[in-house]
Amino acid sequence: MNFLESFERQADNLYRLRVPFPGCWTGIVLVLGPENVLIDSGGCAGTVDDTLLPALAALGITLTDIHWLALTHAHGDHVGGAARLRALSPKLRVAAFIRSAERIADPLAYSRRIRERFPSHSPPPPAELTGVQPDLLLPDGGAVGPLRLLHTPGHDTDSCSYLDERTRTLITGDSLQLNGTVSQGCALLMDVGSYKATLERLIAMPVGHLVCGHPYLPLGAGADGPEAVRQYLTACLGCFEHDRGFVSGMAAAGETDPAVIARALIRSVGGREPKHLFLPLYTVTGYLQAFG
Repeated sequence: MNFLESFERQADNLYRLRVPFPGCWTGIVLVLGPENVLIDSGGCAGTVDDTLLPALAALGITLTDIHWLALTHAHGDHVGGAARLRALSPKLRVAAFIRSAERIADPLAYSRRIRERFPSHSPPPPAELTGVQPDLLLPDGGAVGPLRLLHTPGHDTDSCSYLDERTRTLITGDSLQLNGTVSQGCALLMDVGSYKATLERLIAMPVGHLVCGHPYLPLGAGADGPEAVRQYLTACLGCFEHDRGFVSGMAAAGETDPAVIARALIRSVGGREPKHLFLPLYTVTGYLQAFG
């Protein structure tokens, strides 16, 4: 098996699987305990069949051994495999943040709505997205298995993280962005106004390990040890402040076209401009609306 097909240990009883997704990879996290939990599901049924199931089998685990699927937010690359998991294991229970319920039940409708804001810069939504009805809706601070949900908005309004309280490992999904992934161009913030408070909340917490949902530029997909965690989170805050100042500076200089600002922002952080600009446009328009 290659690196995309093997669970890699992140902490005691906690493993991450890097599954294929166009332009990058997406993380699925396995948390073992009295109730075993998968965090996120990859982007589609094919990912479940071709990557997740063989990786579980290599650990001697089947889907019947998994008690919960816990979701970090409603974007397709994180929820797209959920319906397949439920179909293969009808007793599997799905947990999600309470504000994610409607989006997770119909992620295709949400994907369409995201793209409608910038139609000339957006690709078609992935037509294969199918939703699931969550069995457990968690508030901020709610628990599933050994995990505690933390509402960590910024990437989106419903973004959340899960803290394994046994090892102080924080599984963040897309909640931490740095300068985004190689396929995004820059950080993707659909709730810019909440992101700084999220980072400040996490910086103040005793966290021993970070496990992120993608490799973010320039520091990668996580951090091991309290000092490395602090540095990672502080770097996220620095990226936020840079981007806020950059966008505000261009607007103050008279630039009114968000697409022009987005392309300049991508260059300023050393990113690669994506084929479709709708994700950077969310970030730029968010800064413009929140900070001018």
